[in-house]
Amino acid sequence: MNKSPITTHILNLETGLPAADVLVKLLDLDGQLLSQASTDEDGRILLWPDDLTLTKGHYKLHFVIGAWYQAQGKESFYPYVDLVFKLDDLSRHYHVPLLLNAYGYSTYRGS
Repeated sequence: MNKSPITTHILNLETGLPAADVLVKLLDLDGQLLSQASTDEDGRILLWPDDLTLTKGHYKLHFVIGAWYQAQGKESFYPYVDLVFKLDDLSRHYHVPLLLNAYGYSTYRGS
């Protein structure tokens, strides 16, 4: 399987399981929507449905987590999480994971 140059993964820290069916939008820093997809059963987006033409610069992953929690009959303090990151080497792969619970989140530069 091919991978997009930008991928993500969400792990629900409350259950220790991947967060499936979370809507994620990929935007440039001007707010232009580049693509959107929902995480798969393993909580991942490895391939965006749209072709991505990327340049060096800043991008944003917008995770719609409030609606995901609501669909499970749960509440979340955060309606969404925005992660802004920088692409500085277009030959590299950028993996941006989200570790999530209803009242907090963390992220890191994955591999």
